[in-house]
Amino acid sequence: RQGVHKVRAFKEKPPLETARAYFESGDYLWNAGIFVFRADTLLRAFERYAPEIHRILGEGREDYNTEREQAFLETNYPKTPSISIDYAIMEKADNVFTIPSDIGWSDLGTWASLHAESPKDERGNVVQSRLLLADNVSNCLIRAPENKLLVLKDLDDYIIVDEGDVLLIYPKSKEQEIKKVTEAIQERFGERFS
Repeated sequence: RQGVHKVRAFKEKPPLETARAYFESGDYLWNAGIFVFRADTLLRAFERYAPEIHRILGEGREDYNTEREQAFLETNYPKTPSISIDYAIMEKADNVFTIPSDIGWSDLGTWASLHAESPKDERGNVVQSRLLLADNVSNCLIRAPENKLLVLKDLDDYIIVDEGDVLLIYPKSKEQEIKKVTEAIQERFGERFS
């Protein structure tokens, strides 16, 4: 299966049974989330398949590549629908091609997968924090700003992330709930904490 091939259909996160059938058949490829586009092709795809995103972000054309770009994006990106490019574009587009490859890939799109793939200390913790006092803490992902002192005790298998105005302390085993928690936060507190 070498070379470039036209994709017949792109299915993002199919139901488990369907995914198993795909896998067992050996006739399907798995998307690693790595896309390459020409800018004009991507813009046309957004215009056609995700017009609301295209409209909102298109309003800042004059700001792009200027000192105003960051402020425009910080203000307007949260107004766009919360949808991945996989659902917004890839499942709908008819000009998708693939190059099959075997590249030892792991989805780092979750805190648990980041923990699984990162170097760990002797207790199985991934520590991305300079100032840490930990007692009986194991199998945790610990991430905080370099000037923040963390004092942790008796935690096993937790995600501890301090970023901006948000402190997240959540069991890794329940990580799949975080998306719903994020939605609840946005509903209750607005976009400030998203």
